[in-house]
Amino acid sequence: MRINIYKLLFILFLFIITARPIFEVNFLLSFGLLLISLFNINSSISRFSLNLISILLTLLIIGVFSSFFYQNHLFNKVKDLLYFSKPIIDITLGYLLVKRINDKNFFLKTVIYISLIFALFHISSVLLNTNFSTDSVNDIRNTNGLANPLELLALIIIIISYRFDFFRVIKKRKGFILFIISLSILFYFSRTMLVAFILMVFAVFGYAKLTAKGLKYGMIAISLVGLFYFYLFSIDLKRDEPGLESFFYKMKIAPSEIFFTKKEIDIKNHKNLWDYWRAYEANMAYQQMKLRPISFINGFGFGSLVDLKFVASLNEKGMRYIPILHNGYSFVLFKTGLLGLIFYLYFLFSLYFQSYKKKISKDEMLIRNFISAIGLYFIFTSFIITGIYNLEVIYTFILGGFLFLLSKTTTNPLNKNN
Repeated sequence: MRINIYKLLFILFLFIITARPIFEVNFLLSFGLLLISLFNINSSISRFSLNLISILLTLLIIGVFSSFFYQNHLFNKVKDLLYFSKPIIDITLGYLLVKRINDKNFFLKTVIYISLIFALFHISSVLLNTNFSTDSVNDIRNTNGLANPLELLALIIIIISYRFDFFRVIKKRKGFILFIISLSILFYFSRTMLVAFILMVFAVFGYAKLTAKGLKYGMIAISLVGLFYFYLFSIDLKRDEPGLESFFYKMKIAPSEIFFTKKEIDIKNHKNLWDYWRAYEANMAYQQMKLRPISFINGFGFGSLVDLKFVASLNEKGMRYIPILHNGYSFVLFKTGLLGLIFYLYFLFSLYFQSYKKKISKDEMLIRNFISAIGLYFIFTSFIITGIYNLEVIYTFILGGFLFLLSKTTTNPLNKNN
């Protein structure tokens, strides 16, 4: 029996980068596999994919150019160069690996089954390591894991497979797999995964567009969220209480955690500061840029560091100067200025607007909607976990796979009558 080496590489890569989200390991693995994938006569990719990659490449060039104007440390310059290169590498790798495999069912099944393995492990870990009467949500998360983006993706694929044949790649025990992955996701108690799930499901079903139906479902969702927050602000919640109270507390402060604008923050009160950490570090970057207004044009370049104005306990030694911000928009602005931010937004909305494109088949519609969902995911997560530059998120790699499926569908369309 002949083994498809690219299928094996795909499985190993997806498993390793999910199990060990360490940037250095993942970057070397991605780069090495990309070289292997390029070692083929037919290494071409679609025009749309090239356009997306060229947007990110332009952003990278801006960062390199800007760094010549500042005396940033060489080591930090190289790190930023690698950070900004990784999405380019991952999209290209995902495209070429799935192209070599040329099997949509295998691609989707692998995402689901690897997610199932991690879900079973996560549930077992929670049940064995948690005292549900005394442990807070933060205790559970810190012990057993904060999130798993691959499980979220698998859950969405399974859910939409009940309606669309294109995603119906699992036929046996689908209900069991759905239950296990759903339970695992619940045990992460992740606000990011919860919101991302809602946004992506809306997008895949075509409800994230500005149409009458999309606005209808959008208003329903906004109303429900509004009622939920009305309830949260009507009760007194404590940060470190056991059970779900600490999770609801984190939900309650989520908006101010991102957009907090209070000028005076007591940096000695760490417990209070951590509640608004994302907004604090973004504000420090903005204040630093105000000292050099020219930086708003093209940023401080690669290797630049944000001064927190105090030594924060972000590692064992503590850090005053940080290279990465949680807010992806502030991160891109700080490194590459408004020029880079414009290209970054162009990239994100190029993905989102795929759901508006004219389709010639149901398959193409579903693929474009899924790419749009990934775009919405990045638009949302750019507020809180650096968007496409998050070192642990694998969606740029998955995006590359869907870009190949799109190119295959538009080149050789199926189901024209659907």
